[in-house]
This record gives sequence, C-alpha cells and structure tokens, in this order.
Amino acid sequence: MRCLASLLLATIGSIWCSVVQAEPGSLQSLPGEWHQVASSAGRCVHCKIVVASDGRDFTVTASNGWSAVIRPSFQGKDYAAGKGHWEPNVGGSYGGRAFHLNLGFLDDKLLMLMMVPGPNGQLHSVKAVFKKESAPGETF
Repeated sequence: MRCLASLLLATIGSIWCSVVQAEPGSLQSLPGEWHQVASSAGRCVHCKIVVASDGRDFTVTASNGWSAVIRPSFQGKDYAAGKGHWEPNVGGSYGGRAFHLNLGFLDDKLLMLMMVPGPNGQLHSVKAVFKKESAPGETF
C-alpha cells in the first residue's frame, strides 16, 4: 500500500510539475517571504511561508504550523520537492501528520502542492498560490 501511495504521489508530482513552465533560474528567487493569495484549503489573508536556502536544500516554514525541507529537481527542472510535517494540535485534521511538498513557479507566482496521507492511506491534496511581498508602492 505504501508503494502504491508513493507511486501515485510521484505520478501526480510529475504531471503537476510538467504543467508548471518555470523561467530559467527561478529557483534562485525562491528564498524569501511568500504570502498566500489562493488555496484549496480556504482563504487565509495572514498565511505566509518563509523559504530559506540551506546550501543545496531549502527550508520552508509556514505561519500556520507546518514546515518542510525540499530539494531542487535532480533532473534539472525548475521545481523543488521534499517532505515535511504539521505541528501537533494545528492544521485541523492534518495536525501531527507528515506530507510531501512540491513547489514550482508560474510567472511571478509560487505554486504549492502538498500531499497528506490520511489515516486510511488515501492521499489528500492542498494546492496554494503564493506571491512575494510587493515593494513599497506596488500592489499584487
């Protein structure tokens, strides 16, 4: 069952990432503060993620209680994927759960796909779109 779930996750991630047409070098702009502008989990005007570069890997920390470590594609594609976890007692039914995370770019937006295995082995997806903080005087 775990093998089937991993295969399904890899297939979904591959299809999702092939749809995202990233600009060359856009992973260089990944570090920083990103504000959520849309999510399949509902609107959250104060939700944000902070991405920090840790050598080859990136650490992603969310304001709503999850974190992950992701690594750029080994195929040279302009996206990053890895694993993370929700803190206990946050995130509703996701509290304390591990997940797989994919981040990629579409123009100036950061696209996120989080796949969280449920207690019965079924995968639940959370999709979100983020934008970087605008410079003073600019709007989203």
